[in-house]
Amino acid sequence: MTVMVVVEFSITPVIGENLRPFIDAAISEVKNSGLKYEVDAMSTTIEGSLDQVLGVVKKAHEAVKAAGADRVLTEIRIDDRSSGITIAEELEGYRASV
Repeated sequence: MTVMVVVEFSITPVIGENLRPFIDAAISEVKNSGLKYEVDAMSTTIEGSLDQVLGVVKKAHEAVKAAGADRVLTEIRIDDRSSGITIAEELEGYRASV
């Protein structure tokens, strides 16, 4: 059985003020992955096997470079439990009370 991980990542192109085209390029790679994900104001959270998720983060990082950013900062946080984890499980209890 493949253990699912939850990864939060944020890609920041170091270029001008209009970041939208660069962020759109990164999110496009996430959408194309077919993995479950959520986008919020500051980051993207994605779930899958560690290899799948890190591959998607790499593609998203490269997409921002390909869109013309000379410098890209990517931050990654990984929640890797031996029993596995999903985004829904991670947020269980919080969404019900909001």
